[in-house]
Amino acid sequence: MVAGKIRAALLAMGTLLLLNACASTHMRDVPEPIAATKPAENSATLVLMRPSFFGGAIQSSVYDITTGNSEFIGIVSAGKKIAYEAPAGKRRLMVVGESADFMDADFAADQIYYARVVPRLGVWKARFSLEPVPASSSELESDLKSCTWVDNTPASHDWARANIQSVDAKKAEYLEDWEKGSDKPFIARDAGQKARP
Repeated sequence: MVAGKIRAALLAMGTLLLLNACASTHMRDVPEPIAATKPAENSATLVLMRPSFFGGAIQSSVYDITTGNSEFIGIVSAGKKIAYEAPAGKRRLMVVGESADFMDADFAADQIYYARVVPRLGVWKARFSLEPVPASSSELESDLKSCTWVDNTPASHDWARANIQSVDAKKAEYLEDWEKGSDKPFIARDAGQKARP
């Protein structure tokens, strides 16, 4: 009985250490941001989460490329989530790992939307995709609970500036083919949930 409890405690500690080892050192843990429940006026919030620990040692960086520029949102590590507040309307997002992948969205004001950062096999390291998660999904609550909040730091912004040429090269390499595809991920206006009053 005691040996079982000790084994369980060691397993829990090992899992915690592993999760911390996989987290980006450029991001910082934070309490739930206000934007996660109440975006600013005429804005929506997209919660990007990475509940899967597959490819956990590889970081995924996410960008808003609506304007044509790669605007850094943050680094989403395994077991982490970030709240991105954006103006209502049509947006295009990009996730970068070994390659780049994309997702379109049409945000309504005062709504909270959700998407998973999904790792998949790459040639040298993990690739990532963005997967819309409707607010009505039965898996949403467990996905959110399995992730902790992070936010940017000066180090994450320095990293983004230092790597922008590589990011833009991947965008240029992969966006044209993605645009030709027929089964593109999309977050519809009605896929979110009303922000808290």
